[in-house]
Amino acid sequence: MESTGQTVMGETTLKLPKLTPPARFRPPKSNLPQTPEERSEILQQVRAYIAEHQPVPPMPMEDIKVHADRLVASLGCDPVYRDFIGVLMNNEMWRDSLAAIPYERRLLLLPKCLRVESKCPAPFDEFGLLCKQCGLCSIQDLQNEAERLGYAVLVAEGSAIVMSLIQTGKIEAIVGVSCLSVLERAFPYMEAAAVPGVAIPLLQDDCIDTTVDLDWIWDYIHLTSEDKSLRLDLGALREEVDFCFTPASLALIMGEAQGQTEELAREWLMRAGKRWRPFLTASVVQSLVETSQDGWSEDLKRICVAVECFHKASLIHDDIEDEDDQRYGEQTLHAS
Repeated sequence: MESTGQTVMGETTLKLPKLTPPARFRPPKSNLPQTPEERSEILQQVRAYIAEHQPVPPMPMEDIKVHADRLVASLGCDPVYRDFIGVLMNNEMWRDSLAAIPYERRLLLLPKCLRVESKCPAPFDEFGLLCKQCGLCSIQDLQNEAERLGYAVLVAEGSAIVMSLIQTGKIEAIVGVSCLSVLERAFPYMEAAAVPGVAIPLLQDDCIDTTVDLDWIWDYIHLTSEDKSLRLDLGALREEVDFCFTPASLALIMGEAQGQTEELAREWLMRAGKRWRPFLTASVVQSLVETSQDGWSEDLKRICVAVECFHKASLIHDDIEDEDDQRYGEQTLHAS
């Protein structure tokens, strides 16, 4: 937080910001190591295990539990810590991937229960809590630092919001804070999306005035590497692919339609659809070239259109065979 100044009789006096008060001590839940020292020691053991075995993410939860059980047995620690160790293992598997992703392509997801609920003045909107920078909890400092680095920050719970952000293509990695039970429920979504993600477990799960190892969050949000490799802007790539199927673009790629049959085919090609096949084709090509400009050539546009032509043709055959009369909310080609 920055200091603010006031001028009194020609002299500037400093007004220092309020320090964030330390959170009152609360013992961790029984399925977590009880001291920071014990948690840090287990983290070091997890890092050594991952370095030795080099498992590859994304890994199914059941496989992570197998590895966690092995480490629990090796360390001779309480088996109740297995889920905690599993979370740390998943974090370490994704660590290098997270470090290679620019800050501005990451999301920091914080839970609202880090606030002092009885005193918090922050309102909520459809996306979550809107921090008022009151200085009563750690949310403001974490949010301010993450946003300074370039992160998107949400103070909210719920996998739906996160998945919608992932699907925009603008978020490529997530640093999240939550209790173990919520992390377990969210894991299938993260695994399915194959998005690098690390999770710092809350030390309580009662959803009010919770605490967390703040230094762990601080370390993860600052994690970076010297990797400067090209990263695709999937949102922009999606727009480029969609533009290929506009009337003007198709005319440039395929020439003007000749006759009614070609006009019908062209109109069908422009109809709605997710266009996953040309999108994936363009993604592969652009991931193999040195710059995105090198990859987006006229030839690539033609290939994308050709791929979609084959797909649309297969849909026409499917609709005829299945006697369907609706596609994309409109009449199918043979029924129109």
